[in-house]
Amino acid sequence: MKKISKLHVAYVIPFVLLVVCLFQLFLQPTFLDANDTTTMESMLDGSGREPMSGFYFQGGTISQMLLTQKILSELSDNGVPTDSQPEDTIDRIGRILLGLRIQIFFYFFLGFLSVACFLSLYYRAFFYSFLNRILYVFGIVYSVSILPTLLGAAVRTSGANFWGFPTVLLVLGWIVFLAYMTVSIKSVFNDAEADRFSSLRNLKEEEAEFRTGSKAESETILLSVLHFLSIILLGALVGNLVYIPLFMLQKNYTNQFGILMLISLLVLCGFYVRNYLRLGKSSELGKFQNLALGLSYLQMRFVRNILFGVVGFTLVIVFIVFIFSLLIVNINVLENMFPAIDGGQNL
Repeated sequence: MKKISKLHVAYVIPFVLLVVCLFQLFLQPTFLDANDTTTMESMLDGSGREPMSGFYFQGGTISQMLLTQKILSELSDNGVPTDSQPEDTIDRIGRILLGLRIQIFFYFFLGFLSVACFLSLYYRAFFYSFLNRILYVFGIVYSVSILPTLLGAAVRTSGANFWGFPTVLLVLGWIVFLAYMTVSIKSVFNDAEADRFSSLRNLKEEEAEFRTGSKAESETILLSVLHFLSIILLGALVGNLVYIPLFMLQKNYTNQFGILMLISLLVLCGFYVRNYLRLGKSSELGKFQNLALGLSYLQMRFVRNILFGVVGFTLVIVFIVFIFSLLIVNINVLENMFPAIDGGQNL
C-alpha cells in the first residue's frame, strides 16, 4: 500500500510542475507593492488611482515577449530619425527580449520534461528514476527562487496572517517533499518491474567493446596516418562547404537561419527516436506507446548530455582559474624573495 501511494504521488508531481509552466507562459501571477515607488508597475493600471497591494494576474512570458518585440520594432522603425533613436534603451530592451526568449525555452523544456517523466513512470521505463530526479531538482530550484517574493509579500501585504505565511510554509513543505522524492524515487519500482527500453542501457558499452576489439586487430601506422589525413580533409571540406555558408546565413538572414536550425533539430530528433524504437521498443506496448517512450528517452539523453557539458565546462573553468591563481601566487612569492624584480624591469 505504501508503494502504491508513493507511485500515485509520483504520478501527480509532473502535472503540478506542468501547470506551473503553463501559468508562467500564459497567465503569470505577480505581486504588486503599491508602496514601492522605485518601480513603474503602480502606473500600469491607467485608471488614475493607485492600485492596492496584492497578487495580480498579468500576461505570461509569451505575451510579455510579444509586447517587448512590438516596442523594440517601434523604437527601431526606419521612419524614426537616427539621431532620435535611444540606442541605450534599444540595447536594454534587446537584452530583456533575449531573456524572455530564454525563459520561454526553459518553460517549454520543463513542460516537455514533465510529460516525459509521467510517461516513463506510467510505462515503467528503466530511466524513470533519473528523469524524475532531474524534474524534482528543477522544481526545488524554482520553488526556492519564488520564496523571496512570497516572504516579501507576506511581510508587506495587509492581512498577511491569513494567506502569506501559510503560503510560505506550504512552499517550504513542497521543497522538503521534493527533496524526499528525489532521494526515494528509485524505490517506486524494482529493476524487474521497470525494465522497458532496458536494451538501450548496455548498447553503448557493447558497441565500445566491439570497436575496441576491431581496432586492436586491424590498426597499423599507415592506416593511422590515412585516418588523420582524412580527418583534416573532411574538416576542411565541412568548414568551407557547411560552416562558412551557415555563418553567412546566420549573419545576414537571422530568421531564416533560425527556421533552418529548428527544422534540422526536428529531423535529427526524428532520426534518433527512430533508432531508439528500432533497437529498444517493447513488444508489450503499442506503436504510439513505444513512440512516447522513445521521445521520453530522447529527453533523458538530452538532459544527460547537457549535464555532462555543464560539468565539463565548469571543471575546465575551475582548472583555468586554479592555474592562473597558482601563477599569481608564484609571481608574488618571487617578488618577495627577489625585491629587485619590479614591474618587469631587468635586474
